Amino acid sequence: MSVDIQEGNLLFSFKFDAIKFDDSQYYREHFIKIQNGISAVDILAVDGNIGYLIEVKDYTHPDSEELKLNDLIDAIVKKIISTLSAILPMKMNAHHQTEKDLASLFCKTNEVKIFLHLELPPPTSKLQQSTWSFQNIQMKLKNKLKPIDAHPKVVAKKCPNRFPWTVSP
Repeated sequence: MSVDIQEGNLLFSFKFDAIKFDDSQYYREHFIKIQNGISAVDILAVDGNIGYLIEVKDYTHPDSEELKLNDLIDAIVKKIISTLSAILPMKMNAHHQTEKDLASLFCKTNEVKIFLHLELPPPTSKLQQSTWSFQNIQMKLKNKLKPIDAHPKVVAKKCPNRFPWTVSP
Protein backbone atom coordinates (compact mmCIF):
# COMPACT_ATOMS: atom_id res chain seq x y z
CA MET A 1 0.00 0.00 0.00
CA SER A 2 1.17 3.51 -0.78
CA VAL A 3 -0.48 6.75 0.34
CA ASP A 4 0.48 10.17 -1.02
CA ILE A 5 -0.59 13.33 0.80
CA GLN A 6 -0.04 16.81 -0.59
CA GLU A 7 0.51 19.49 2.02
CA GLY A 8 1.22 22.84 0.39
CA ASN A 9 4.23 22.40 -1.90
CA LEU A 10 5.33 19.18 -0.19
CA LEU A 11 4.31 15.65 -1.16
CA PHE A 12 4.44 13.07 1.64
CA SER A 13 4.57 9.41 0.58
CA PHE A 14 3.76 6.69 3.10
CA LYS A 15 4.00 2.91 2.79
CA PHE A 16 1.40 2.56 5.55
CA ASP A 17 -2.02 3.99 6.44
CA ALA A 18 -2.25 7.79 6.54
CA ILE A 19 -4.81 10.54 5.97
CA LYS A 20 -4.73 14.30 5.71
CA PHE A 21 -6.43 14.65 9.08
CA ASP A 22 -7.30 18.34 9.03
CA ASP A 23 -9.12 17.76 5.70
CA SER A 24 -10.96 14.63 6.85
CA GLN A 25 -14.73 14.67 6.53
CA TYR A 26 -15.23 13.87 10.20
CA TYR A 27 -12.99 16.69 11.35
CA ARG A 28 -14.36 19.26 8.86
CA GLU A 29 -18.05 18.45 9.16
CA HIS A 30 -18.35 17.50 12.81
CA PHE A 31 -15.45 17.90 15.21
CA ILE A 32 -14.37 21.42 14.25
CA LYS A 33 -17.89 22.67 15.05
CA ILE A 34 -17.67 21.74 18.73
CA GLN A 35 -15.89 24.95 19.72
CA ASN A 36 -14.17 27.92 18.14
CA GLY A 37 -10.43 27.56 18.01
CA ILE A 38 -10.25 23.78 17.60
CA SER A 39 -7.45 22.86 15.23
CA ALA A 40 -5.77 19.66 14.12
CA VAL A 41 -2.50 18.26 12.84
CA ASP A 42 -2.03 17.91 9.12
CA ILE A 43 -1.43 14.16 8.92
CA LEU A 44 -2.50 11.17 10.99
CA ALA A 45 -0.71 7.90 10.19
CA VAL A 46 -0.38 4.40 11.60
CA ASP A 47 2.43 1.95 10.99
CA GLY A 48 1.94 -1.25 12.98
CA ASN A 49 1.99 -0.35 16.67
CA ILE A 50 3.02 3.28 16.12
CA GLY A 51 0.62 6.17 15.64
CA TYR A 52 2.01 9.33 14.07
CA LEU A 53 0.78 12.90 14.52
CA ILE A 54 2.47 15.05 11.88
CA GLU A 55 2.29 18.83 11.65
CA VAL A 56 3.75 20.53 8.59
CA LYS A 57 5.05 24.09 8.53
CA ASP A 58 6.72 25.47 5.41
CA TYR A 59 8.13 28.97 5.76
CA THR A 60 10.03 28.91 2.47
CA HIS A 61 7.16 30.56 0.59
CA PRO A 62 7.81 34.27 -0.07
CA ASP A 63 4.43 35.20 1.45
CA SER A 64 5.17 33.54 4.81
CA GLU A 65 4.21 35.67 7.77
CA GLU A 66 6.45 36.48 10.71
CA LEU A 67 5.82 34.18 13.66
CA LYS A 68 7.20 34.04 17.18
CA LEU A 69 8.60 30.69 18.26
CA ASN A 70 6.40 30.47 21.37
CA ASP A 71 3.31 31.03 19.20
CA LEU A 72 4.37 28.12 16.99
CA ILE A 73 4.89 25.85 20.01
CA ASP A 74 1.51 26.80 21.50
CA ALA A 75 -0.25 26.19 18.17
CA ILE A 76 1.32 22.76 17.78
CA VAL A 77 0.43 21.72 21.35
CA LYS A 78 -3.15 22.83 20.75
CA LYS A 79 -3.31 20.87 17.48
CA ILE A 80 -1.94 17.71 19.12
CA ILE A 81 -4.45 17.86 21.98
CA SER A 82 -7.38 18.61 19.67
CA THR A 83 -6.40 15.81 17.30
CA LEU A 84 -6.09 13.27 20.09
CA SER A 85 -9.52 14.27 21.39
CA ALA A 86 -11.00 13.79 17.92
CA ILE A 87 -9.62 10.30 17.26
CA LEU A 88 -11.80 8.27 19.66
CA PRO A 89 -15.13 9.76 18.52
CA MET A 90 -13.92 9.52 14.91
CA LYS A 91 -13.42 5.79 15.43
CA MET A 92 -17.06 5.42 16.44
CA ASN A 93 -18.86 8.16 14.51
CA ALA A 94 -17.07 8.86 11.22
CA HIS A 95 -19.19 8.26 8.13
CA HIS A 96 -16.17 7.58 5.92
CA GLN A 97 -14.98 4.01 6.46
CA THR A 98 -11.34 4.93 5.75
CA GLU A 99 -11.40 7.54 8.51
CA LYS A 100 -13.14 5.18 10.91
CA ASP A 101 -10.63 2.41 10.17
CA LEU A 102 -7.58 4.63 10.63
CA ALA A 103 -8.92 6.00 13.92
CA SER A 104 -9.50 2.41 15.09
CA LEU A 105 -5.96 1.46 14.12
CA PHE A 106 -4.58 4.52 15.92
CA CYS A 107 -6.48 3.59 19.09
CA LYS A 108 -4.81 0.15 19.04
CA THR A 109 -1.25 1.47 18.80
CA ASN A 110 1.24 1.14 21.66
CA GLU A 111 3.14 4.34 20.95
CA VAL A 112 2.40 7.86 19.72
CA LYS A 113 5.12 9.75 17.87
CA ILE A 114 4.88 13.46 17.17
CA PHE A 115 6.67 15.00 14.20
CA LEU A 116 6.94 18.63 13.20
CA HIS A 117 8.02 18.79 9.57
CA LEU A 118 9.54 22.26 9.36
CA GLU A 119 10.95 23.96 6.30
CA LEU A 120 12.67 27.20 7.29
CA PRO A 121 13.36 30.22 5.09
CA PRO A 122 16.96 30.79 3.99
CA PRO A 123 19.24 32.44 6.60
CA THR A 124 19.22 35.62 4.50
CA SER A 125 15.47 36.00 5.02
CA LYS A 126 14.13 38.82 7.16
CA LEU A 127 11.67 36.42 8.78
CA GLN A 128 12.32 35.59 12.42
CA GLN A 129 11.82 31.92 11.47
CA SER A 130 15.16 31.93 9.60
CA THR A 131 17.00 32.05 12.94
CA TRP A 132 15.15 29.17 14.59
CA SER A 133 17.08 26.14 15.77
CA PHE A 134 15.59 22.67 15.28
CA GLN A 135 17.16 21.58 18.55
CA ASN A 136 15.59 24.47 20.47
CA ILE A 137 12.14 23.80 18.95
CA GLN A 138 12.44 20.10 19.72
CA MET A 139 13.36 20.84 23.33
CA LYS A 140 10.39 23.20 23.76
CA LEU A 141 8.02 20.62 22.24
CA LYS A 142 9.45 17.93 24.49
CA ASN A 143 8.85 20.06 27.59
CA LYS A 144 5.20 20.59 26.64
CA LEU A 145 4.34 17.22 25.09
CA LYS A 146 6.35 14.82 27.26
CA PRO A 147 3.24 13.02 28.62
CA ILE A 148 2.24 12.18 25.02
CA ASP A 149 5.62 11.69 23.34
CA ALA A 150 8.82 12.09 25.36
CA HIS A 151 10.83 12.51 22.15
CA PRO A 152 8.96 14.60 19.57
CA LYS A 153 10.96 15.14 16.39
CA VAL A 154 11.54 18.25 14.30
CA VAL A 155 12.50 17.25 10.77
CA ALA A 156 12.87 18.67 7.27
CA LYS A 157 13.53 17.42 3.75
CA LYS A 158 17.24 17.90 4.41
CA CYS A 159 17.08 15.34 7.27
CA PRO A 160 16.71 12.02 5.43
CA ASN A 161 16.19 8.84 7.43
CA ARG A 162 14.81 10.74 10.41
CA PHE A 163 11.27 9.66 9.52
CA PRO A 164 9.72 6.56 7.92
CA TRP A 165 8.20 8.31 4.88
CA THR A 166 9.50 10.35 2.01
CA VAL A 167 8.94 14.02 1.26
CA SER A 168 9.44 15.66 -2.08
CA PRO A 169 8.89 19.21 -3.31
